[in-house]
Amino acid sequence: MGWKAEEYGDSHEGIVGAVLADGSEPKPVYLDVGSGSSGHRTSEWWAYDGRMRRPKAAAYRAACSCGWRGPSHLIDWDQAKDDRLDDLDTSRPYSEASP
Repeated sequence: MGWKAEEYGDSHEGIVGAVLADGSEPKPVYLDVGSGSSGHRTSEWWAYDGRMRRPKAAAYRAACSCGWRGPSHLIDWDQAKDDRLDDLDTSRPYSEASP
């Protein structure tokens, strides 16, 4: 789930994006959402967990559609045992997302 800065119009919409170990951002991934030929495309951090040949994110950060990026925050994958990604606190980028 992302955010939108209403006072700035459509130019400031963002997500909590993934950061790879080398500091780069991975390409968007397509998720199979069931039957049909189309899938869901995302660049949100949670999609980069290393499964299904996707890269594993080392960190997450605020990523705005205007190109602005917030500081990176390391992901503690040990904290997300048993696929419980909702146990990870990723709230910091939302408070930092005021370009």
